[in-house]
Amino acid sequence: MSEKQQPLLEVKHLQTGYGASQALFDVSLTVPAGQCVSLQGRNGMGKSTTVSAIMGLLPCWQGDIQWQGQSVVGREPFEMARLGIGLVPEGRQVFPNLTVWENLVATAAKPNKKNTHLPPARATSSWDLDRVFALFPKLADRRKHFGSQLSGGEQQMLAIARALMTHPTLLILDEATEGLSPLLRQEIWQALATLRHEGLSILITDKNIKQLLTLCDHHVIVQKGRTVWSGDSAQFRADADLKQLYLAA
Repeated sequence: MSEKQQPLLEVKHLQTGYGASQALFDVSLTVPAGQCVSLQGRNGMGKSTTVSAIMGLLPCWQGDIQWQGQSVVGREPFEMARLGIGLVPEGRQVFPNLTVWENLVATAAKPNKKNTHLPPARATSSWDLDRVFALFPKLADRRKHFGSQLSGGEQQMLAIARALMTHPTLLILDEATEGLSPLLRQEIWQALATLRHEGLSILITDKNIKQLLTLCDHHVIVQKGRTVWSGDSAQFRADADLKQLYLAA
């Protein structure tokens, strides 16, 4: 396989868990460069656990996690961020006692040609305050507001903007629009469509299947800690049993 064909992120037969309790038994997925991939499944089936393992928040018991063809098993979360993975965690986790501006600059990365840990691919994904405020005008209006003063949708915008300020090659969103009003959900989906159009690679979990089928190139479904289906949007729509088998509440 040539360098151009090498997947950006590849998870192979991942097993992990919490303490002595195993949660993932065989999860595999691939995120090609420049594509958007959804990770779907009912609550408690392993989506967030998979994200945590990718980010180094959980150990890899068996299997492998590769970034640009190199195994990253055992890397710390800050190392994964430096490699170019930006995480928008479930629950947003913005700093409530910092302003919007302070939340954005607190963890912002500064691309430097002398920083050898920054891969060349990230040169086209540089973000600054002007660019994130253009993507989310509401944040510009509320730049002096504290995180605790924002609505849930505004906090999610801030969480996405904060991840973008690390200049990611891959953006991972865990429950991208959970708990948001329909109007704010639509604003988030529009922003993600913009990022997708600009060529940012995305791995996303969410319960809005219709939006995921529109946004994403490929879909992976997990059940009880195992990958049980993967395919593109056309294949998903053609399989009438998928929702009932794996996604219906």
